[in-house]
Amino acid sequence: MAVEDLTDPPAAAGFVFISDESPGCLRAATAGMRVTLPVFTPPWIVVDHALERVPVTNWPGRLFRVRVAPPTTDEERAAMARAAEGLTSHAGFTRALAVDVLAELSPSVLFGPRGDAVLRVIEAASALDEKRARALEAAGRPTAGEEYGKAWDRWLAEQPNGAPYRDQDHAGTLSIPGAGPPGSPIGRGFSLIWRMVSEAARERGSTGSVALDEDGDQILADPWEAALGALLDAAMALGAPHLMDRDAGTVLTAAWTTVFGPGKRAGTGAPPG
Repeated sequence: MAVEDLTDPPAAAGFVFISDESPGCLRAATAGMRVTLPVFTPPWIVVDHALERVPVTNWPGRLFRVRVAPPTTDEERAAMARAAEGLTSHAGFTRALAVDVLAELSPSVLFGPRGDAVLRVIEAASALDEKRARALEAAGRPTAGEEYGKAWDRWLAEQPNGAPYRDQDHAGTLSIPGAGPPGSPIGRGFSLIWRMVSEAARERGSTGSVALDEDGDQILADPWEAALGALLDAAMALGAPHLMDRDAGTVLTAAWTTVFGPGKRAGTGAPPG
C-alpha cells in the first residue's frame, strides 16, 4: 500500500473507510479510479477531513485517501448543493457525489502509531469463539482493570480537555471524545473491539451470552464480558505502551499472551486446555 503524508488534507480531500456495509460502487474502489454515485440522492459519499473522524463501525474494511471530484454539470452542481445542506464550515466532513481515489492506506493508521498491534486484537475479537473466550477469562489478572484505568488517566493528562474526566472509574471505557480529537489512545479501536466481541457472542455464544438490561442496553455474560475486558486490556498495552510501565503492560497482556501468544495472528493458535 502507498505511503502517504497523513497531515490534515485540504477541505476537498480526506478519507473514506469502506466495508461490506458501504454502497456497492465504493466496495469496488481501487487507487487511481473515480467512484461516482449511480444516482444523485442520499446516501452520499462522506469524506472525513481527518483520520480521527473516520467512523469504523464494521470490520473488515479498507481505507482510502480521496479527493472530492468537483461538479461539472448543472445537475451535479444542484445535487452537490443538496448534499451540503445543513453543513457548517466546522463539520469536519464533506458529502460528495464522486471522489477520485488517490491511494489505499493500511487501516492500521486509524488506531494510532502502533495500529498494526491493535489490528491483531481486533482480528482476535472478530474470530472469538466460546472456547477462547473461556481461556481469556481464566488467564486474566485481577489487577488489570486498575491498570487499564491508570492508562486512561495518563492519556487524559495529554489531552486538551482531559482534566474533567481524570480520576474517575474508567473500567470498560471505550471512548471519551470530549477529551480530545482521537477519543481514546487508539482512536476507535476499543469501540470496534466491543462490537466485534458482541457480534461473536451473538453468533457463536451459547444461550444467554447476550442479554438486555432494564434500560434496553446490551450486556454480555461471562465468559464473553471477561474476554472483552482481556482484549481491551491487550489493545491498550499493545497500542499505547507509553501510557504504562513494563509491569503494567505485563498485567494487561497476560490473558492475551496466554491464549494467542505474543507474536501470533488471531485464530492461529489453539487456546490452552
